[in-house]
Amino acid sequence: MRLEQLYRLSFRYRESWTVRLGDEVQQLLQGEGRCDGRITGNFHGTNRARRRSGAGPYEPDYHGVIETDDGAAILWDLTGYGIPDENRAVVTIKHVSEDDRYSWLNDRLCAGNATLARDSGGEVTEVAIDVAELVWEPARDKP
Repeated sequence: MRLEQLYRLSFRYRESWTVRLGDEVQQLLQGEGRCDGRITGNFHGTNRARRRSGAGPYEPDYHGVIETDDGAAILWDLTGYGIPDENRAVVTIKHVSEDDRYSWLNDRLCAGNATLARDSGGEVTEVAIDVAELVWEPARDKP
């Protein structure tokens, strides 16, 4: 398998809500931003993130849409693990579109690495995700 770069997504959270239940933290975050690369357009989405303990990773559960510059809509789902102390996350992403120009995405799995920027109070101010398609290739050594 190999990775083939698709786009870079940069976004900011416009609104957020947080609920703390003991050590568990749950958040609802609404983001807006931009995709640039093989897919270009505006992004809108909602992240229902969860962190099960103060020392553990956070788990994004992000659903959104990319409104491409050429008029298509691509629905977007992301999950993964984030390491807050290191301001990074590794994620998987699935896309779906009825537009013929992007329907090839409907059966592709993508991976991404995210970098988070924070303000002095620790709040996330911007997220950048490099998204790549996982391209199947035969194993080098056959079983």
